[in-house]
Amino acid sequence: MNPRLIRLIASAFLLTPVTQAAPRPDADALLKAAEYIRSPQEDYRTNIQLSDAKNGANEVHTYEGLIKGHDKALVRFLSPPGDRGTKVLLVDNDMWVYLPTTAKPIRISPRQRLTGNAAYGDIVRLNFIGNYTAKFAREDNFKGRKAEVLELTAIEGKPVTYDRVEYWVDAKTKSPLKALYESSAGKVLREGYFDKFASVMGVKRPTRMTLVDHLEPHHTTILVFSGAKKANLPDLLFEKENFARD
Repeated sequence: MNPRLIRLIASAFLLTPVTQAAPRPDADALLKAAEYIRSPQEDYRTNIQLSDAKNGANEVHTYEGLIKGHDKALVRFLSPPGDRGTKVLLVDNDMWVYLPTTAKPIRISPRQRLTGNAAYGDIVRLNFIGNYTAKFAREDNFKGRKAEVLELTAIEGKPVTYDRVEYWVDAKTKSPLKALYESSAGKVLREGYFDKFASVMGVKRPTRMTLVDHLEPHHTTILVFSGAKKANLPDLLFEKENFARD
């Protein structure tokens, strides 16, 4: 080959800028940012309304939630009248339900069905932090918005509602957009969508989560959170021995 041509080709390679791949988001930092927006990270109380719609019927339940950190929660059932007096307690890795008709709390799993598409864990364990490991999966698009998708895998021994979660986060605002709740084999069980953003304790947060049964897309369960406010919640409230007397 002509030496001059060789020099020209070599020069072209040297002058061509090398395109650097965009750095992958830090999965733990992204999860922390999204969860900070999704629910307060300080002790608080909130009202929860659950509406379950299926085959033209709509069933409504209301609750009061007391949330302390990532590992303590007490949910009081308010309505309908037949539910009133029921309570669910979460402490670390243990969950119990107390029914007015029973003498002692009954140990339960957060996976047990509460109403409609919602499990007990959907209203009691409201945070992914400390319960899942996060891995950045890919970038995607959600209704015209650039999204960063995390793969969350349950930490062994944690009583989580779902083994795996595909968590979609707005790339710009870090707001949660949707979640695909999966079995350990990766089968999608339910889809969750976060919307109705409003100022809650000084942060713009989603106040509605819609759960859709993956096999029955016309069966929807909507959780609406309202009236959230910071609260001083003593540990005494979350002691199992005081559970029935609370």
